[in-house]
Amino acid sequence: MIDDIDAKVYAAVSQPGALNMSTWHTCETTHCRAGWVVHLAGEAGYALERFHGGLTGHAAKLIYAASGSPINPCRFYDDDATALADMKARAEAA
Repeated sequence: MIDDIDAKVYAAVSQPGALNMSTWHTCETTHCRAGWVVHLAGEAGYALERFHGGLTGHAAKLIYAASGSPINPCRFYDDDATALADMKARAEAA
């Protein structure tokens, strides 16, 4: 669970070079949306990802739901601009 998940995800992805929707995890400072959710959940997020066979999107969907902000997993396949706009809208609505 991540408190204020939408605001925290948007703050993370808003940093220069932080968002890359073409791969789950690029490095410690660059992830896709689902990768950021797993990363922000810390070791528990990575453990959940491993438990589900490395399915980052599934782990992120579960973390979003547990955090009180369910998401359609199709959003994990948006392009960078579309994903960023959606994350901004969700953060502002929270």
